[in-house]
Amino acid sequence: MESLCSSVLRAAVAVLMQAVGGTDGQSSDVTDMEIMQAVVTENEEVINRYLQKSANVNRLITILGHGLSPLHLACRLGKQRVLDLFVAAHVDVNLQNANGCSLLYMASLHGREQIVDSLIKAQADVNLQENVAGTFPLFVAAQEGYKTVVDLLIKAQADVNLQPSNGETALYSASEHGHYRVVDSLIEAQADVNLQQADGCPPLFIASQNGHQRVVDSLINAGADVNLQGSIGESSLYIASQNGDCRIVDSLIKAQADVNIQRRTGESSLLIASQNGHQAVIDSLVKAQADVNLQRSTGDSPLIVAASRGHQQIVDSLIKAGADVNLQQNQGGSPLFAASQNGHQKVVASLIKAQADVNLQRDMGESPLFIASQTGHQQIVESLIRAQADVSLQRHTGESPLYIASQNGDLAMVDSLIEAQADVNLQQNQGGSPLYIASQLGHQEVVGSLIKAQANVNLKRNSGQSPIYIASQNGRVNVVNSLIRARADYNVEEGAADSPLYIAVQNGHQDVVLTLTKAYYEYDNDLSSEKLTWQTEPAISDRQAVLNDPELSEDLHSAMTKSGFVESRAALQIAAADTLQEIMRERVGDSDIFVVGSYSEGWGNSLKTLDGRTDIESDIDVMKLIPGRLYHPRGLCECAEESAQHEMSNGHIWCPGFASKPAIATEGSALKPATDDVSASRLCCYPPIAPLQPERLESSNIPKPLLEALHRVTTSDSTPCHVVHAASPGRGGQELRVSTSFLEKRMLRSLTTLQGQLFVTLKYLVKKVICSKDGFNQQGLKSY
Repeated sequence: MESLCSSVLRAAVAVLMQAVGGTDGQSSDVTDMEIMQAVVTENEEVINRYLQKSANVNRLITILGHGLSPLHLACRLGKQRVLDLFVAAHVDVNLQNANGCSLLYMASLHGREQIVDSLIKAQADVNLQENVAGTFPLFVAAQEGYKTVVDLLIKAQADVNLQPSNGETALYSASEHGHYRVVDSLIEAQADVNLQQADGCPPLFIASQNGHQRVVDSLINAGADVNLQGSIGESSLYIASQNGDCRIVDSLIKAQADVNIQRRTGESSLLIASQNGHQAVIDSLVKAQADVNLQRSTGDSPLIVAASRGHQQIVDSLIKAGADVNLQQNQGGSPLFAASQNGHQKVVASLIKAQADVNLQRDMGESPLFIASQTGHQQIVESLIRAQADVSLQRHTGESPLYIASQNGDLAMVDSLIEAQADVNLQQNQGGSPLYIASQLGHQEVVGSLIKAQANVNLKRNSGQSPIYIASQNGRVNVVNSLIRARADYNVEEGAADSPLYIAVQNGHQDVVLTLTKAYYEYDNDLSSEKLTWQTEPAISDRQAVLNDPELSEDLHSAMTKSGFVESRAALQIAAADTLQEIMRERVGDSDIFVVGSYSEGWGNSLKTLDGRTDIESDIDVMKLIPGRLYHPRGLCECAEESAQHEMSNGHIWCPGFASKPAIATEGSALKPATDDVSASRLCCYPPIAPLQPERLESSNIPKPLLEALHRVTTSDSTPCHVVHAASPGRGGQELRVSTSFLEKRMLRSLTTLQGQLFVTLKYLVKKVICSKDGFNQQGLKSY
């Protein structure tokens, strides 16, 4: 109500103070502005004249679009003499403004003790509620902590249990804000300490949530029900445990709070404290005989959530208190599984020491060793192996730890499992072996380790494909070479479509075709000439092309250099784009216009020559920031002011109501290039940029000066983060896409001649070959 009542009056005061002295005050009729000014300046002569002449001294005067009376203004400002003059003139002391705020409400809200006392003596209604949220004088006085005002209202028989629309009593509000003296006054006046607000929360709950110890003690001493729960089952002990407030937890336990009371979804105080890592709270709850195995509706126990979060000390405390180390949640996950999945080595060690079952499987069959192998936690795998975990235990779909490690290309994990005697030929339900999946995905070193461990190189899937077949199908030439050296049968044919060579030819994997062709010549001289010609003719042609690749590369480099695709020309192109941007800004008088895209980046605006001209099929991208529109991504925004925030996911913010068309294209010609006019809105900050994250910097192949330049882009006012009207597939009209055009510009402007030529070549292939309707017609691919 502060925003609805008091803020209007503050604005009115500012207006009136500016206008003081603007009239001579000689007219017999007092204008609205004059009487309001008179209240501010306590001009009794004008006030008396108003009271004598005004036909209705109770009417509301409209200021800044809101109705209020002179007396509301007086109560807000604490003008006692003004109040006395109006009361003497028999003004209505229960007068309400447009929002229903009474005079007593206004005085109580601002702690005007003398005015509150005067209004009470003048028989003002102490329980009159405003008409927006139903709050009343005692409520706002308690909320603001004005004890003297509260005492005056209580003495005047204000209803201490009156509730506004949200059900919060004066006692609830005082408890929420920690006004313990006000709380004591209300308790002494027989306020109901257990009266719950609309969500079921009593005063004790909100005091416990906000950490107001003295208020909690007062409420407990007044007989508050320490086990009263809100609408979703949260007790005062639960919320204090969640927040790690050990003093309040101890006070509630001392007051006989039920330590095992659960939320509707089953979480106990001990579980939430275990999840959040509050050791001291856990010690108090365990000492109070909390059930250490009490599970929530998902089956998670305190030990499972502590293990999942890596809270080792808490895990040790719970084990010492008798927690069941093998208690499983609804999907079968155990504490050891949760710790193994999340990489908490010390927790795993504690659980193993406590005799946790290292082979306990989830409903789908995953063991702790399986999940640790899948998530790449090498030390945990070794700990589980030392604890005699079954290295060949399969999940229900047949994958073993070795299979999943091979799938992920985790060489160290594969080596550890092989050393522990994992079955290298164990197949999953569809017949795939570790060697098969590693061959499919091109994990060359893993394939080498499996072959060295005597994996069967010809073991087929149920559908008949062997490791060398799947490697050939996917173009894994190094794997194919390894399998050939390991005597894999590359010549098995049950019809031409089943041979590795045939599938390599079909999929255009020239290097695999050459490798297999060479193997045919060296090891299979018994093939008939006709069959060899039919099968290898495309391969021989491709082989010739491969042998000429270096020469072709040199020719391409020479031709592109002659066409102007060199670093010096790119620099001139960049300078031209920056100049164009400045000209446009000067002509329009707007600094929020930006030339972006390939024209500004220096490379790729033309795929024929780099001489400043734009391809007839290309354009110049011009981005304009919409004035005054600023979005704030939830979880990333650090702006000081309170602003509406938007969910961000996969490079887009959720913001419905916009057409998903980022640009308006204009026609162009050879002399006047086409343009794409892009409207964009500011985003208050860049989302995390993967190459700039600390864990990526040390291993990055991007030069350090360029990384620093990219970082400056994310922090500079001249390169603001922005969103454009584009959405994910199927999300049109619901999202705005975060643009990285400034980062792309900085990156591409750093290219050397060779890098720039490679980029232009790739762009040509994407636009003219892969995506072209006259080519492969594969839409949606971008050159960067």
